[in-house]
Amino acid sequence: MKKTSKAQTLISLKGGISKFDIPDFLSVTVKEYQSSSSSVLALIQKQFGEVMLVIRSSASDEDGAEQSNAGAYDSVLNVDSTDAEQIRRALDTVVASYKPNKRNATEDEIIVQIMLCDTTMSGVIFTHDLNTGAPYFVINYDDVSGLTNTVTGGDGEYANRTLYIHRGATGSLRSERFNTLLDAVQELEQVMNSQFLDIEFALGAGLKPFLLQVRAITTQPNWNRAVTRRIDQALAGITRFVRERFRPCAGVFGERSVLGQMPDWNPAEMIGRAPRALSFSLYRRLITDSAWRQARQLMGYAIPDGQPLMVSLAGQPFIDTRLSFHSYLPADLPDVIAMSLVNAWTDKLRAHPELHDKIEFDVAITTFSFDLDDKLDRLVADALTPQQRVQFRESVKAMTLPLLRGEGPGSIPSALASIQRLSERTMPEVDGSAMGLNKLIEDCIQFGTVPFAVLARHGFIARTILLSLAERGIFSECDVARFQSSVKTIAGDLVDDMRKLQAGEGDYSWFMERYGHLRPGTYDVLSPRYDQMQDFSVGQTTPPPKMDAAPAPFQLGPSQRDALEGLLRSEQLDGVSANTLLDYCADAIAGREYGKFVFTRSVSAILEIIAGFGEQHGLSREEMSHIPIEYILESTICSAEQSIEERLRTISEAEAERHVLTTAIRLPQVLFDEAGVHVIPFQVSQPNFITAKQTSAEVVLLGTHDAMVSLDGKIVLIENADPGFDWIFSQRIAGLMTKYGGANSHMAIRCAEFGIPAAIGCGEQRFEAFSHASRITLDCAAGLIRPLH
Repeated sequence: MKKTSKAQTLISLKGGISKFDIPDFLSVTVKEYQSSSSSVLALIQKQFGEVMLVIRSSASDEDGAEQSNAGAYDSVLNVDSTDAEQIRRALDTVVASYKPNKRNATEDEIIVQIMLCDTTMSGVIFTHDLNTGAPYFVINYDDVSGLTNTVTGGDGEYANRTLYIHRGATGSLRSERFNTLLDAVQELEQVMNSQFLDIEFALGAGLKPFLLQVRAITTQPNWNRAVTRRIDQALAGITRFVRERFRPCAGVFGERSVLGQMPDWNPAEMIGRAPRALSFSLYRRLITDSAWRQARQLMGYAIPDGQPLMVSLAGQPFIDTRLSFHSYLPADLPDVIAMSLVNAWTDKLRAHPELHDKIEFDVAITTFSFDLDDKLDRLVADALTPQQRVQFRESVKAMTLPLLRGEGPGSIPSALASIQRLSERTMPEVDGSAMGLNKLIEDCIQFGTVPFAVLARHGFIARTILLSLAERGIFSECDVARFQSSVKTIAGDLVDDMRKLQAGEGDYSWFMERYGHLRPGTYDVLSPRYDQMQDFSVGQTTPPPKMDAAPAPFQLGPSQRDALEGLLRSEQLDGVSANTLLDYCADAIAGREYGKFVFTRSVSAILEIIAGFGEQHGLSREEMSHIPIEYILESTICSAEQSIEERLRTISEAEAERHVLTTAIRLPQVLFDEAGVHVIPFQVSQPNFITAKQTSAEVVLLGTHDAMVSLDGKIVLIENADPGFDWIFSQRIAGLMTKYGGANSHMAIRCAEFGIPAAIGCGEQRFEAFSHASRITLDCAAGLIRPLH
């Protein structure tokens, strides 16, 4: 495409395309308007009659082939064509917006166009991915407001819908309106002899597409063309993989499956949507290969023997939820009941993919609770016969009861005893050798991630029970929040000790000995540990706030105690009193966080040994981040013709190239059929709101590699809610928002403990919009987030 103005492009297309309509318009130069404004006003009113107009910019430097100033100049909507003075003001506004950037704008143009009203959809289409050049039609649209400028204006409420369609699979698209739109786009590509277009569009009545403007995509010089050519092949491989994965599997309940990035062990939250090879492989080795199964078996759950929980789709991590649903069932449940339940829950998730980060609460039944009968009605319905429902209910209760009483190998005391053994072990020195790496990993699994997985499941059980007490009217929502905030966890200790350190009252060496292993990216070798951060304790320029008094212990009122004791008797939970139950819930919340704190010390040591091993052989942390853990371990037990440096660098380079492909490929967060590989309607996630508070403050976006900064009075945005971010709570943050995370995730618990308003798990699109806001109002009680730009 040669360089032309917006107006010239539309003029050249008028009459040359049949599937897009171009709303009637005229263009005038700034020189023409300034030399004879009255004539221009008369021309406008003569041509358009009595309609509403939009006055658009059309500067000469707005639509270049390699550089764009899209959005740099003003446009004015809702201009009454019968009001000459209103037209004049709108023209003056557009002309004035040219002057700050240009010495001479007299040859620039202004577009005067009929304004479309009552549109059914409007937005922007990129005919390739803007950032990577990947072969997708990317449609960012608003089908709610009936306006034509919400997407280009960045309205976070309406411009939050994005559809990715692989260019090679438009036949998989089932929507009539998007098929109609893409037919028009493909004709426009042919007429303009370009597949690299940025198109502003609207759909009117009868799904008629209107072309508002079109320009060249200007980011093409940044694209890796080799990667874009490999995407078609990679997507074909993913399609074959999921086709096989969705079939029945021997030894696993469920006739079909759903793959998701946030269910169960939520890898997107812990290692990201497109992790590097070392992070992915380490998370898989330590947790999702077998530790998750071992933990649930200890607790009395059914397990799908030999099945890893997490799969890789072109390097992106997904949880096979059929395996999750299987493992939420009691081990003694008859197969016919188990199969019916897994099918029912899988179908519910397919029908409601927005629940992908809430499956333990809103899709499946994973434990006994006092609202179990209501959940059976809501989450099981007619999937079981009345007799099977009774059998399932009794089986779930029988599995849960010893856990509440602290009995057996799956109990909290047993898990904490294993964690304690790990906490007492001395981490090996970093000496450039990897000979002790395998033992460190095995110890971390046996005494770290397996008992932590037990404690994490107890955390879900405790949360479910507390919520059920609210459902039964014994607790209020405020009571649940007060109970959670009354539980002192290791994060509370960290905050107290860090505030002392910042106030000059703590011992730096002692602090680092205890907390120095933490890092914002637990599985990321590139994320610095606390003891590697320069000026760690100088995160704020003002004195730290005084420490709040310890939260008051939670106490049951007499009527609450009587009601709870009566409930326990009616459910025949022998050996469980009101005090026993609340102690269990407190121990579960605190134990989960302590278990995570301890086992991440081993993970951190593993990463440091890997980094030291790489340095010993001439490889940087960056290079090591692209090497799967199995290749590092293999280099310690297998000889080869090449040196370790040569072998590992070759692997690193190949994996680095593969990671670029991983990043470029777009996949939905929830995948349940082959079409979803090619047509990706990104889910608009409903955040998990914590507390019932409201706050409004400036926004700070933090990455896993960012240094400590002052956060007092700010709403903090983080992508991955990792324990290594706990340092933020040593400051008086106004609120917290995360891209990923569930109702019982680490940061949800933190914010409940400290009484901080939060929106956990906003999803990719909302988080992206919020990250560009200067200020946000967060109303947790109303479930509202309002960004201000």
